[in-house]
Amino acid sequence: MVAKTKEYLIANDNVLDFGCATGTKTLELADGIHHIHGLDISTAMINEATKKKSEKGVENVSFSQGDIFNSDLEEVSFDKIVSYGVIHLLDDSERVVQRIHELLKPGGLFISTTACLHDKMALKNRLEFSAYSIIKRLGIFPLHLNIFTYDDVERLILSQKFSLVRSEKIFHGITISFVVARKV
Repeated sequence: MVAKTKEYLIANDNVLDFGCATGTKTLELADGIHHIHGLDISTAMINEATKKKSEKGVENVSFSQGDIFNSDLEEVSFDKIVSYGVIHLLDDSERVVQRIHELLKPGGLFISTTACLHDKMALKNRLEFSAYSIIKRLGIFPLHLNIFTYDDVERLILSQKFSLVRSEKIFHGITISFVVARKV
């Protein structure tokens, strides 16, 4: 995903990595761009990301804990927003994609990967997902999952005033949607 994403990054880009987790991909994307900011809801993840940044001595990266609705994120301030494996985990994915649109500069790109849990899955993954579904119904596991198809992901992004630059199905045990969308 990083290599595919780098095809769309240029030297003066200001990038947001929404849902950066421990910052591994954020740091990989930092080479050759102006600045990338990693954002994650988990304080533990941001602490680990900050540690990795210090160890690597990367200067054009910053991290913060929070969500996409943080007031310190200025509208129309990012050239690109990257989000790997996050959209299918959100309670209100439509509202989040709308917010991503607000944060992007005119013509900016939203680059994402999204698990399409309603599409093709390897048997092992299907069994794991079935077990998760049972645990979720019992109220034991609070994580939200959107059961998207590949087409659902495209419709979601197009519904928020984006045009598709690239849309690709990738299969790694589950179907993954890789989308590059331009703010219209």
